[in-house]
Amino acid sequence: MAQLEQFYENSEIFVTGGSGVVGKALIEKLLRSCNVKRIYVLLRSKKQLSAEQRLEKLRQAKIFQVLRMRKPDEVNKLVAIPGDVALPRLGISPNHHRQMKDVSIVFHCAATVRFDEPLRVALQLNVGGTLEALRFAEQLHQLRIFVHVSTFFSQTYLKRVEPKYYKSPMDWRVCLRLLDEIKDDGVLDALTSKLTVGFPNTYTFTKNLGESLINDYHKRLPVIIYRPSIVLFSVREPLPGYAPSLMGAMGLFSLVGAGLLKTVYIGRDIHLDLTPQDMGIKGLCYYAKAGYEAYRNGPPKELLVYQTSSKTHIPHTFIQMAERMDNMNLWYNGALLKNLMIPGCHYTENRFAYKFLVFTKQILPALIVDLLLMLFGRPPALMSIMRKSYHTLEVMKPFMFNNYDSPGTTDIAEIIRLNRNTEFDVWDEYEYADSTERLITACNNMLVSIRHDLLNEDPSTLSKAQLIMRIKQCIYAAFRLYLLYKLLNWLWYRFLV
Repeated sequence: MAQLEQFYENSEIFVTGGSGVVGKALIEKLLRSCNVKRIYVLLRSKKQLSAEQRLEKLRQAKIFQVLRMRKPDEVNKLVAIPGDVALPRLGISPNHHRQMKDVSIVFHCAATVRFDEPLRVALQLNVGGTLEALRFAEQLHQLRIFVHVSTFFSQTYLKRVEPKYYKSPMDWRVCLRLLDEIKDDGVLDALTSKLTVGFPNTYTFTKNLGESLINDYHKRLPVIIYRPSIVLFSVREPLPGYAPSLMGAMGLFSLVGAGLLKTVYIGRDIHLDLTPQDMGIKGLCYYAKAGYEAYRNGPPKELLVYQTSSKTHIPHTFIQMAERMDNMNLWYNGALLKNLMIPGCHYTENRFAYKFLVFTKQILPALIVDLLLMLFGRPPALMSIMRKSYHTLEVMKPFMFNNYDSPGTTDIAEIIRLNRNTEFDVWDEYEYADSTERLITACNNMLVSIRHDLLNEDPSTLSKAQLIMRIKQCIYAAFRLYLLYKLLNWLWYRFLV
């Protein structure tokens, strides 16, 4: 049995944020590749669904499609724990606490990942929720390791991010005290810009505070921090190209494929630091074991921090990757039925050009379509999508014009060596990460997954979607020829006749 599989053998594990992108992927990997005894998932009631009902919905998630085929009974190892990270001791009842007395591994993945979250909410969830998770973990007598999932971008005021703890510019205690002392959200929001100096948004600010809180506990509990960069689609598992969510980057790719997002404001030399989902989860599982072993001889002098970063193994800029997708006509391979205009996007670092293209290529077509919908008695649909996509790109702007350096993925040589030819093998992914051919294949797989897993389009409709796209391309080409003809005709009669 491989070392990692042995570490998780017959373990009882507690996961917060189990319905999120990282949490679901972690649960899927543990159930598919290890023989865990039980995984407890903290779930709050939501949209009139109880924790048990949400767990049943989680079991049906598409990320478990391979698991359901290979090991259909494994999903029964999931146990719903009603609670909420915003509540004291996570809102877990005494009965459920007794039920979890043998939990030995905690993965704290719960967080709000909205960049523009109001400060009160971000502090309650990303700092207060972490504090409550730590307090709960203190009551687990079998605890081997507590893993706090942070972000590579928790130190945005730095140009180079090392896998180590950086002292926070603010005291997390003071910030949590503000929540009690300032009841007026308007006053707290007015203070946000002063409190978050050096941070582009409340997300990175509160994740930084969360790391400071973890550091204060590292002598009391076996705790580590894991910092993934931007979590993207999977390279290989559970399926090649698996797209986890319409949130963030996957949502933007979906909008480009649907012909709705036509321009992005980004620097030409920007290397967005990426963590493919499956590579990040394998790293996370390894770091939990590494942290446990580091604590076996007593608490380490410094807080243990691990991170996954593509800085050392993916040489392509974001624009290079996106332009290859356009040039190789990958959008045609994953053509969507839910499509307005021809897929493709213009990338620019000129603010004026960006605003002009947003107006002419996004807002005007959306206004025309919404007007037609209203004329036929249907509610408008596109302008709200345009507003959301524009706002998303605006809050992402600090990352679109800043490159962050790093030494790459922590302990990658050791991860590759120890996990070669096991369920946690990442040699192939890292060895060929700079391959253009692999990049194109991965992006093509991603678009197929977006079509099937996120937009729920039947694979049998692909040929129909491709035919519609070809017709649109012909119409667009004819329209451009017509405009060229009218322009030449005007020039002829204006200047030559």
